[in-house]
Formats: sequence, C-alpha cells, structure tokens
Amino acid sequence: MKNVIQIDLQPVQTKRASEEIYNQIRQLIFDGEIHPGERLPSERKMMEMMHRSRPTIREAMRMLEREGYIKIYSGSSGAVVQEINVDNAVQSLETIIQMKHLSIENILEYRRQTENEAARLAAIRRTEKDLEKMKEIVQRSEAAIGNPEEFMECDMEFHVAVAEASQNSMYSIMLQVCRNVLGESLTQILNQGKKSTQKVRYELILDVHKKIYIAVKNQKEEDAAKWMTTHLINAEHDILP
Repeated sequence: MKNVIQIDLQPVQTKRASEEIYNQIRQLIFDGEIHPGERLPSERKMMEMMHRSRPTIREAMRMLEREGYIKIYSGSSGAVVQEINVDNAVQSLETIIQMKHLSIENILEYRRQTENEAARLAAIRRTEKDLEKMKEIVQRSEAAIGNPEEFMECDMEFHVAVAEASQNSMYSIMLQVCRNVLGESLTQILNQGKKSTQKVRYELILDVHKKIYIAVKNQKEEDAAKWMTTHLINAEHDILP
C-alpha cells in the first residue's frame, strides 16, 4: 500500500468547488509537493480539510483522473498520483482546441510556422540516432505506398521525428496535438481519387520527406525549413476548399 502524503489543502468557498479542489491538487503536483506514486488523503480526510461534501470531492477526483494526474483504485488504495506523460498533455490540449472551436485555417497556419522552425533547428541539432530514425521511417513509407492507413502513420512518425530532432519537446508535443485534430481531414486527402491518383500523391509526399531528411542530414537548415514549408503549403491546398 502506498503511504498517504501529508499535504495542506485549504477550505474551498467558491460555488464551483470541485474545480477549485482540482486546481489545488494539480498545482501541488506541478510544484513537486506531490510526487508520482504517492497516495492522496482519503475522501473523508479531504472533506474535513476542505469543508466540502463527498460528491464534490469525488467530482474533483474524477476530473484529475480524466486528465491523467491520478489513478483511482477501489478499496483502501484510494487515489495515487501518476507520472505525467506526453499523451496526457496532448489529450488535454486537443480538448482545449476542440472546445474553443479553432478553425482549420488557424491550426494549419500555426503548424506551418512551428514545423518550419522545428525543421531548421533539427538540421542544426540532430543526432545520429535522429537520422537513423528518420531514414527508417522513409524506408517504411516507401513500402507503405498504396496503403493509406500505414502511409499516414509513417507520415505522422516522420514529422514527429523531425520535431524531436530539434531537441525541443514543445515542437513534438504541439505537432501531435495539431495532427490529431487534423487527423480526419488528412485521412480524407490520402483517400481521394483513384488508386493511380493516390499513388502519385504518396510519391510526392515521400519525395519531399526525402528532401527534408537529406537537408537535416547535411545540416542545411534553410533547405530543411524551405522543404518543410513547401510540404505543408501543399497539404493546406489539399485540405482547404
């Protein structure tokens, strides 16, 4: 059984008490006051500390669990703080984008600007491991021509690999968010037209990926940024009416 941590939770006075409880505990996690693997106080203890009912405490716990901050176990284990990973961040950001009803145009514009810079930095900072990963993805992409599902997966992996080669995690996190939100539109593009038309589309995408890879490998940052911009503008023309 995990040891119960000693934390100082404040009484909650606002009408939206569950959100305030959620914010308090989340901030304690962010501040390092609560660590992954530690168990939160019992519901009864939190009710006493925060002067709130059991349903309110449970609602806050469910919010924290949905966001991946805690895992609620039945019985005496209670709620245990979880290790925060990229998937949690991506899911949270996706939810925000969808709730804000951001337009596809906004997302594409943001993506073009950020991936452009990520490619440029990748050409400067890439490691041999990064290059090996990109090369392997390009090779799998060639074998996936004609298979929309596999090719799209390779396409996503390649863009993430370039973002990771920038050595700045923000690029890869935000890229995954944008790609997940645009996923349906990108799938429709790959499935448009006859088989022969699709094959040409795959080959054009692959050709630009190869150019980006070569530019990154040769540390030609301006070429890497240029080919990434060209690639994304082409995609925008396909997605937007």
